Amino acid sequence: MIERFSLTAEIGDMVEAFQVKKVVRGYTNRFNATPTQTVSIIMNDRFDVRTMQESRWGLFPFWAKDSVNADHITLSSKPFLERMLRRQRCVLPCSGFYGQKQFGQERAPRAMHTVVPGQPLLGVAGIYDCWRNASGKEVRAFTMITAASSGAMSVWQPRIPVILDEEGIEDWLNPRITEFSSLRKHLEPMDSYLMRSYPVTNAVHDDLYESPDCIMEIRTDFA
Repeated sequence: MIERFSLTAEIGDMVEAFQVKKVVRGYTNRFNATPTQTVSIIMNDRFDVRTMQESRWGLFPFWAKDSVNADHITLSSKPFLERMLRRQRCVLPCSGFYGQKQFGQERAPRAMHTVVPGQPLLGVAGIYDCWRNASGKEVRAFTMITAASSGAMSVWQPRIPVILDEEGIEDWLNPRITEFSSLRKHLEPMDSYLMRSYPVTNAVHDDLYESPDCIMEIRTDFA
């Protein structure tokens, strides 16, 4: 399961990269974003305008299997996910995601930060739910779409976020596409050799810890 990610791009970078037409709420410098927190997503508003909005990470109920991560293989087989898949797709801007790996004599697994070299800003596929709360405010919650990893990474990081390429982002956010058959091709996992994972401080395991050192590479021989 992917339970943490980082985002270091500025709002302007996200607007340009995802061709955002309207910014309602944007967050950046998220060095350790975790489920139940509010983050930025790219979505279409009710007028089909591509918008940067805020959303809680984690569908309700939070303990449900697909709340934080949803397997791309099962999306169309679950009615509540299929409903969101048709009209409530979103893209999560991020710079990297976290996992953990056992190193040498360390007693506890070491936190790992995975990035895509040369791509400081990534677009991860997601779907969201939307409703009005008791006070009439529109609120959203989303789940991140994941896939099985490959190669050596699969030994310690079995799941990875589905990272969309430029064409995938355009189709994923295209409100005229409602059939999953037209989207399935974009949900293949990125090959592990295209990514780089490096050890970081285990402080990222603390949901309340968020600092630039979360994404700084460390040497495991004195970690």
